[in-house]
Amino acid sequence: MSHQKGDLWRRSVSSLPTSDLPAYAFRSLQRLSAVQRKRFLEAWHLLGRGGILALAREGDMALAGPGVCEALLARSWAARHRDPAEMLRLALAARDVAVELKTREHGQKGVGALQARAWGELANAYRVAGRAAEAERAFHEAFGLLELDIDSHLASHLLELKATFHGWSGDPGGAVAGLAFVTEVYVALGETHLAGRARITQSIFASRSGRKEEALRLSGQGLAEIDRERDPLLTMTAFHNRLLLLLELGQRDALRKELALCREACGGTGEAPDVLALRLRWMEGRALHDLGELEAAETALRQSRDGLAALGQGYFAAVASLDLVATLLRQERSREAEIETLAAGAMFLGSERRQDVLSVLDAAFSSDLATAETVEQALALLRQGERERGLRPVR
Repeated sequence: MSHQKGDLWRRSVSSLPTSDLPAYAFRSLQRLSAVQRKRFLEAWHLLGRGGILALAREGDMALAGPGVCEALLARSWAARHRDPAEMLRLALAARDVAVELKTREHGQKGVGALQARAWGELANAYRVAGRAAEAERAFHEAFGLLELDIDSHLASHLLELKATFHGWSGDPGGAVAGLAFVTEVYVALGETHLAGRARITQSIFASRSGRKEEALRLSGQGLAEIDRERDPLLTMTAFHNRLLLLLELGQRDALRKELALCREACGGTGEAPDVLALRLRWMEGRALHDLGELEAAETALRQSRDGLAALGQGYFAAVASLDLVATLLRQERSREAEIETLAAGAMFLGSERRQDVLSVLDAAFSSDLATAETVEQALALLRQGERERGLRPVR
């Protein structure tokens, strides 16, 4: 399969931070007319400067046309890790633009495909926002627009999003099966990178189904297939989840090797003010703690705790803080550990998952019985609760 046109278009937008767009988006962009490509670029820049309001204020940039729709979808996807509310706002606007497209101007098949994708991306945005019923309805609209001769890449993209939705909605086994089918389709299409991406997502849900060894195998296979330069966020996600799996499986030798590979592949991510990068740094801290490198673990956990708190990720910052408590106790710094526990309690405010863990730790410190093992057991209890409630791992 030739990718010359796609590569040409990627080069033409190389100045834009769109490298992690869904692969189907590039296929859709390359089909735009010259006029609509120009509108895409203009809309992308306007949205970056001031969001939808900046686009609406621009006199000759109406909220209309395939180019504007593509820009809204691109910006929506780019916001998924840092601002789920913005992701949803942009996806809603893209859907509104898509449903107004005229088939006589843009062709029936092209309009149908873009409308299906807009509804699918809206469904994914609803999923990220935790609005399952609305996501289900949006997926129904998306698949209702697919035609028998629709692009196989678009159909596979929507199936991948739907399988992921089912996984987050409490059916991880169904997600594994759905993503296995999507992977086979991508392999048949010659899309090795996309097959790897689907396999990495599949590994997340295999883990949530309790199939840890299978999850580790799938993530390793996916990492070998993806183009890491094309999607660095996916690379970080894969390493994050592999470190987590090796921690849970207690494979220390493999954990040490994976940590070295992670540092080589994702060097410098600990300093990036991004939720995914900070959570990867957190996993690194947990790995270093497990390997007995306590000073390095403390540094990594403090960086991730502070960064997550600054980005409004209070719950994750609090759990990272408790991992830091365990590290401090292993260094016999009980007073600092107790202060850190109080700080974690403040960050947990409003979380229904905190009470059982904090009550255990409060009792332990009050009776001078707090140990690293006590904190680690409490954290294991907390993480088991996360899995039962379906708290999202990194994706």
